[in-house]
Amino acid sequence: MGIPKILGNWKVVVLSFLGATTFWFFSALGKDYNYRIQYPIEFVYDQDSLVEIKPLPNYVDIDVAGGGWDLFKESFWFGSDPIKIELENPAAIRYLTRPTILPIISEQLNDFRINFLFTDTLYIDIDRKVSKKVNLAIDSLGVSMDADYRIISSITLRPDTATIFGPKSFIDTLGNQYVIKLDADEIDKAFDRFVKLGLPEAWEIQSAPPTVNVQFEVDRFDQLELPAKVELQNFPDDSSVYATDPNITVRFVVQRELREEYFSTDFKIVVDYNLINPRDSTAPAIVIYHPESVIEVVTLPDSLSITYE
Repeated sequence: MGIPKILGNWKVVVLSFLGATTFWFFSALGKDYNYRIQYPIEFVYDQDSLVEIKPLPNYVDIDVAGGGWDLFKESFWFGSDPIKIELENPAAIRYLTRPTILPIISEQLNDFRINFLFTDTLYIDIDRKVSKKVNLAIDSLGVSMDADYRIISSITLRPDTATIFGPKSFIDTLGNQYVIKLDADEIDKAFDRFVKLGLPEAWEIQSAPPTVNVQFEVDRFDQLELPAKVELQNFPDDSSVYATDPNITVRFVVQRELREEYFSTDFKIVVDYNLINPRDSTAPAIVIYHPESVIEVVTLPDSLSITYE
């Protein structure tokens, strides 16, 4: 019988405590207090023709005086509407200072007395939305090809123009041509894809059309080497100066299907006496002529040693 009596006493104590706490709480809310709160704000402007460059502030830090219940609600943002700050010409404004902000806050928080506005400045970075029509091109040197493949045709874009929409500060940086970088690696077959322009993802930048069709042909290339005859120019007729070892190999890259069509006589290599480097007595081996269909032509070695009798 002793335990139920103790439990009953605890219930009385707990209920008494809750009752006293509740009475104190509501009594306290009925008094006036000073309180520092971060109150939400909302900027009002034409979002169809303007765009945020940097995120706008979303609250102001203020010290207010008012009834406890009102302060309780506002401090936890229970159903509180944000302070609306209308911007008439946002693209021309870079900041709002305390003397400008305070009257707006005081007018909309008329249930409170504003003791102090801790927020000194609200920084604003909004720009006008504009557009520009540009010609499109592909960064051909930046195309990632398989080691044995090369582009063998012109690069076609359909369409070859686009209109880009975005903040004026960005659009003003664009030239008349916009270069697209292909997001593809180690291409080893004909390319025919719709690709995005690769515009920055920020600031609501868009293009019309959003994608363009890019096409080009590729083929496999081989690296070949052939012995080449060297032509000595401007050397003395008395043979007092001559190339120590006049043997030169020409290395080049060509389409695989054409690899059998080239001979040593298709290349002309010249070593000019007037171009001798006196510091090491060498003269460069210069490729004067090669077939148009070969690429990446080099000589091995790239210079000859010169001997003086």
